[in-house]
Amino acid sequence: MNENNDNNEFEIKGNQELYADIDDYKEYDNVLVEQERAYKESLPKAVLEYVKSAEEVSHYNAIPASISYFTILGNICKDFAHIPNGRNHEDVRVHFCWVQTSGTGKTTLWNFVEGVSEAVFDKINTEGLHPPFIDPDTKVGGKRFSEESPNGLPLRDNEDNPVKFNTFSVIDYTDSSLIGKFDQILTDAGDRDFKRRAGVLEGMGLAHWDEFEYSGIFKQSQHKENSIVYLNTFMNSLAGKGWIISKALDSQQGRIMNCYAMRSVFATTYPPNNINQVMAEKGVLQRMLLYIWEVPAYKQHEMRLKQYRKSGTIEEVKEPVDNFSEDMFKIYKALRKRFYEKGGNPLLTIEYTDEYRSSIITAYEQLLREMKGTNEKVSKLAGTFLSRIMVTLMKVSTLCCIAETLEREEEDRFKVTENNVRSAGLIVRQCYKTLLEWLERSLRSRKPTTAKAGETYLTMFTSTYDEMKKDDKGFVNKKMYMLKAKDKLKLSRSQAYEVYKKHAKELFEEIREGRSNYIRLKKKEGEE
Repeated sequence: MNENNDNNEFEIKGNQELYADIDDYKEYDNVLVEQERAYKESLPKAVLEYVKSAEEVSHYNAIPASISYFTILGNICKDFAHIPNGRNHEDVRVHFCWVQTSGTGKTTLWNFVEGVSEAVFDKINTEGLHPPFIDPDTKVGGKRFSEESPNGLPLRDNEDNPVKFNTFSVIDYTDSSLIGKFDQILTDAGDRDFKRRAGVLEGMGLAHWDEFEYSGIFKQSQHKENSIVYLNTFMNSLAGKGWIISKALDSQQGRIMNCYAMRSVFATTYPPNNINQVMAEKGVLQRMLLYIWEVPAYKQHEMRLKQYRKSGTIEEVKEPVDNFSEDMFKIYKALRKRFYEKGGNPLLTIEYTDEYRSSIITAYEQLLREMKGTNEKVSKLAGTFLSRIMVTLMKVSTLCCIAETLEREEEDRFKVTENNVRSAGLIVRQCYKTLLEWLERSLRSRKPTTAKAGETYLTMFTSTYDEMKKDDKGFVNKKMYMLKAKDKLKLSRSQAYEVYKKHAKELFEEIREGRSNYIRLKKKEGEE
């Protein structure tokens, strides 16, 4: 999202109803604004250019755009780089779930992502040098990766070709569609046999859910009851065997179907009513990088205006897609070369230094600070995301290093720096902020405020005003006032603004000068 405090680009005049509570909304909805400049400045050049181009079609969606870049890059690099974490190893795939108001750019961004991903997948497939995955069902041992040829039989698709990168969008949620089945066939000798038919989850590339609310995660049904199990399974680390989906097919004499899903998830949905329940009970959202934003009316208005101003114009589509896919392909080839130089061991491809480790600890402490002052229920639920979100932070840190590898001197390539962790931390922290703000807001909407609590709030807001230094007309800076009020009330930023709006706003008059708002306590009847 772009900072636009003055709204110079979009006239408020004539649209006052949309902007009536713009400052209150911004404290909740524009949680990304205050750090966006630092976040963008820290991005690798290749990622920043991609994000700028994506924002031209999906307005104010910089964070989802940057995550989409890492979702693509992570999948094409997953076989070359694994992250050592003591005895645990993680692959670099990033799974993304984007929850946002309908009509605010999710599908538009996906169209951009799909174009870039398909173009880079086509380059990799056409070159034909990606090391194939050895199908464990063949029971042929040997090294999984070899620059010349694998010592084993590669996993093949339903057309009997080695599995390649591709993208698919999920529309059928039956077991046979997702993980596959066995077709009955007759051999040349006339005997009955079974031929394996892979499901759409199998393979490499992206698994796209445009309407994730119908996946079975939010709305359970008989045909979708296994979706959560399948998602949880294939999002496990590729470093072990826990990611392989295995199912005994009752309808086919108990034959075991193994589905080798090496994809990255790109899922979008509007905010479902039961999302908090899903977070608390099912655990699948914790495995993804979750970005959740209920877009306020004024921001939707600005999104539409940005798009309507392009009405009747033609913009180049193919050139940006070609440029970004070519850049990603060059990065991919550089990493692949490094992988073979390190003996085909994905744990040795990237170098992790003491600087990296100390930066990870700092990033974790920053996430903990975000939870300070939050409701106990909020912190408990948000805490279930911490371990997984830190793993994602490590992945994005590694991918930032990979993305800028061609910008560095030869001797500095493939080393994860403090700046890489900082870039990843800014992205992940913004996602965590949106989660905290969403949870706080949703829990408040269910819990009515007692009259006694309302009186306490009034007292606290008026006493905060009394304690502040005022100008000669009795006004105080609203932003400074709200910072002091939230500390006194022991509330988060968004909570303080919501409570102020509900219980204290009518006590104050408000003016705007330049980029700032000022308030003063209204005089009681009879006061001068």
